[in-house]
Amino acid sequence: MSVSSVLVPALSRRGGVRFQGAGRIYGMGETPEFLVFDCAQLPRIELKSGIVVFKNSFQPQRPAELPAGFLCVLEAKNLRAAEFLKGTAAAVVTCGTGPKDTLSVAGLDGGFAAVSLQRNLEPLGGGMLEPHDFTVKLLAKRSPHQILSVCAVMLIAGVDSSQGYVV
Repeated sequence: MSVSSVLVPALSRRGGVRFQGAGRIYGMGETPEFLVFDCAQLPRIELKSGIVVFKNSFQPQRPAELPAGFLCVLEAKNLRAAEFLKGTAAAVVTCGTGPKDTLSVAGLDGGFAAVSLQRNLEPLGGGMLEPHDFTVKLLAKRSPHQILSVCAVMLIAGVDSSQGYVV
């Protein structure tokens, strides 16, 4: 719920959201553009594309079944999810503070964060995002994990970062 509790409101500012998890289902906004499904185990996915955010508490299951059109977001230190994804066709976006991470926090100052996209990223809708920095307005105290996971999902979903994000 740590990431979901920040992700759902952030996405709702960009379009309607339907959420399922923690024993409840609800919506924000009128027309859903996003579906957030928070679960302990990876469900059987019968969609062509989407985004999977792996929690640090993820417990691998076998076999790994993830369609090739999915992009996966995980913290660089989430070794269980990284091991689970080995041998799959899934593309992985890592979040952390290292030079090899796709997304990194460049700075935190008061109610703002500076986030760096450190390598090219192809959003689900096509095109290519080149490395760049952008700002994130923080509405409350957020962990780097929450900030980076939400930003990764927004970038992958094709939400323009030129005006920054609100998290």
